[in-house]
Amino acid sequence: IMEKEATSCSSITATRRPLSSATIAKVIPLLAVFVAVISLSVSVVENLCPPLLPRYALVDAFTINTPLHNNKYKHGMMMSSSAPDEVLGERKKVKLGTLPIISRTIPIEIDTDDSTGNGIKRLDVTVWEMEKPSDLIQEWWSIDETERAARSFGDPFGIVMWPGSILASRELMKQHESIANATVLVLGAGTGVEAQTAALLGANKVIATDINPLTLKLLDFGAKSDDRIGDAFEAKYFDLFSDDPLPACDILIAADVLYNPELAKQVGLRLHEAIVRSFEEGTPPTKVIVTDSQQFHGTNFLVDVAKLRELNALFEEDDWEQLKWETQKLSQVCTSGVLIEEDQTYDVKIRMISWGWRPTDY
Repeated sequence: IMEKEATSCSSITATRRPLSSATIAKVIPLLAVFVAVISLSVSVVENLCPPLLPRYALVDAFTINTPLHNNKYKHGMMMSSSAPDEVLGERKKVKLGTLPIISRTIPIEIDTDDSTGNGIKRLDVTVWEMEKPSDLIQEWWSIDETERAARSFGDPFGIVMWPGSILASRELMKQHESIANATVLVLGAGTGVEAQTAALLGANKVIATDINPLTLKLLDFGAKSDDRIGDAFEAKYFDLFSDDPLPACDILIAADVLYNPELAKQVGLRLHEAIVRSFEEGTPPTKVIVTDSQQFHGTNFLVDVAKLRELNALFEEDDWEQLKWETQKLSQVCTSGVLIEEDQTYDVKIRMISWGWRPTDY
């Protein structure tokens, strides 16, 4: 048998012929077209996939809401080869009750274009996250709304830091003169990067709200762990969908909370509530910062909420500043992996509304 196999292999080898130059000339353009088609396909799929901190492996991008994803993201499929610009110190690990949590220090840095050469302004903010959030978030993704409600399984995304909070914090630093002595209300505060930033910039009161009890504990722990933050910081339960009015505020912030169309519309309605209330009370307009790094389909409340369309039409008619999105890019953002345990480093484009800061005759 071995002799027959050897003879067969020899025969096959003997029949092979080198490709002619004419054949190679025909094959190369076909290969180039094939590579171009593959590259275009990947680009299209990347643009269709929501940038879920960061963009997940494309092969599984559309199975994330099913139990099929359970073991697919634990083997380096989301790993980034780039390293963060800076890692601030050693991350501390403690237990919040019985829950292991870990610190994350974020440098909030802006360039003020100061001609003196002192244009870089920086503030280091330390928040606390769940040490291993991937298991909890995977479980949340794998069950439907009915089961979540039956188990009282709330939105778990506030247990890690999201890039929209960094951009919101940078915007606060740019507007620091308006922060001092102001009351700042943060909706869906999560780990509280922007809330702590407001407190460190001298806000008279910071109300950091969320609906998740664990998130509220992380918020409270983070504020109390920083000696620079005094009693002005309050972690408060607030349901955006309730009939309760918004707590009074001078500045309203919502960073990376537009996870679905229903929630986005409710954020838009609360935005309208805050601005209109300030007009009705005869006080300066409530200043607003909204950021969104995920940009899910159906979450543009400026288009979808009729009250905001009407408000913008009124602003345009009277030549006032309108509510509008602007896009900025953050580079080398380092955050917790959502579906794996390792940190992720990536670039991300974030849309932002920043309104009410410039002097005006409202």
